[in-house]
Amino acid sequence: MKMALRALIWLVAVVVIVLAIKQFNKGVPAPPSKSTASPQKIGGTFTSAENGYSYRIPLGWETKPALPSKAVTITAPDSSGLSSNMVTTVEPYGGTLSAYVDEKIQPLKKGAVKAKVIRADFVTDTKTPAYKVKLQNRAENVDLAQTMYFFGGTGDKKIVVTCTAPAQFEAQLEPLFDGCMKTFALSAP
Repeated sequence: MKMALRALIWLVAVVVIVLAIKQFNKGVPAPPSKSTASPQKIGGTFTSAENGYSYRIPLGWETKPALPSKAVTITAPDSSGLSSNMVTTVEPYGGTLSAYVDEKIQPLKKGAVKAKVIRADFVTDTKTPAYKVKLQNRAENVDLAQTMYFFGGTGDKKIVVTCTAPAQFEAQLEPLFDGCMKTFALSAP
């Protein structure tokens, strides 16, 4: 009986050693890393003749008018894995651009208690003055990074381009959004 027990223990040990060697040779899969997206480049130009402005958009992104709000939405293709967009809105406002920015970011600061809001001057390649406001917040269990670019349009129009992306892509997309917004230009009415 002792001999049979020893043989069984020896057989189990050999099987465990063989399986361990197979696993070692096969390798252990790496833990899944954070999702990464393909590099993005600046592409063609979006123009709003009605509101007198244009800017270049990321290569391969799609323009989707969002009626009836008259906002224009430009989205990353699903294949990019970015789940990001750029939404442009235009509204009349009789005050200065700085006052408009202040008025728009106050509700953001109050409504998003844990949000970080950072405001900075921003200048385009054509020397059009603007403001850049960065907002980090959480919505529906997703950490978001939003960057809003504020421009004075023709007449009393104010133009806001809000770029939204999951926070994990902020470092990759902020230079892209800045590059696109650097090309912002006003056209004659």
